[in-house]
Amino acid sequence: MNESIILTGLLVALVTTWALTPLVIKAATRRGFLEHDDNKKKRPLVPGMGGFAILAGMMAGILVGILYGAYAEPDPLLQRTLLAGLSTVAMVAIVGALDDLFKIRLWFKTLLPVLGSLPLVATKAGQSVMNLPLLGTVSLGPLYNFVLVPLGVTGAANAANLTAGYNGLEAGFGVVAFSTLLIIAVQSGAFPAAVLLAAGLGACIGFLKYNWFPARIFPGDVGTLSIGALLASAAIVGNMEKYAVILVLPVLYELTATVYYSLKGVSRRKAVHSPVIAMDGTLSPPRGSKYYNLPHFILSRKPLREPHLVRVYLSLFAASGLLALATFWLGI
Repeated sequence: MNESIILTGLLVALVTTWALTPLVIKAATRRGFLEHDDNKKKRPLVPGMGGFAILAGMMAGILVGILYGAYAEPDPLLQRTLLAGLSTVAMVAIVGALDDLFKIRLWFKTLLPVLGSLPLVATKAGQSVMNLPLLGTVSLGPLYNFVLVPLGVTGAANAANLTAGYNGLEAGFGVVAFSTLLIIAVQSGAFPAAVLLAAGLGACIGFLKYNWFPARIFPGDVGTLSIGALLASAAIVGNMEKYAVILVLPVLYELTATVYYSLKGVSRRKAVHSPVIAMDGTLSPPRGSKYYNLPHFILSRKPLREPHLVRVYLSLFAASGLLALATFWLGI
């Protein structure tokens, strides 16, 4: 494995996103792509669609690996794998952009990432033989390519999207998730996956400078869906699906709450976007909404300022990352 290419891809992605984000801030502000920051007393307007800078960084970082496989050490399999991952991320990012611009229906946005998985399906990315806890080695055959790969891309994209809502949380999640899987990819010799993960890690680090509290820009759906799609693509091509599932365990609360309250006909949107903000800036959930999502559950135990809340939430993902690493190192 060529670690220098992985590091180069990471740095290229970081610098690209870091350099482009101020330009996106200016362009979004000029064109009126602004969103209210609901967790501040005065609900200031903040530029959105910063995910375009994240996407550009990811693409630049992945391109380093593609060029390496084309010219330095010709490797058609590496090129094909990285191009498939890049295509998946780009297609899912388009879904996010459509939602940011036109606010497409929730069910439509949830299912559209399935189309983004087609490049991975077409190139037969990943291995249909998987080592599953308790079940041992299982051969899934076509079920893997035509069912699990689309489900994986859709699930990861929506998992990343469910973490949105607080300054630095989405990009912070990307940093934790990509760095965890990058360690596993490097140690297991999964070079294509490592290139993808390094590009994602660099892009999220570069964006976090502008997205951390107080955020100067939001990633929008184009950013969150790109992060999730790249995470899924890397997990699939690196055969690290079970570690990726462990990584996103905190999102299971969000998913469960979404399904539960949807079945009960309860609309959570207004409550989720209307926290009780004290004079000292601490946040609390509105009455009766403490179970609506994970941040509200955390805040129901103790009111916190937004940066502290984000650190607590990210610590849950970090704990899941450590569990994924332990599972890998112990060979479970």
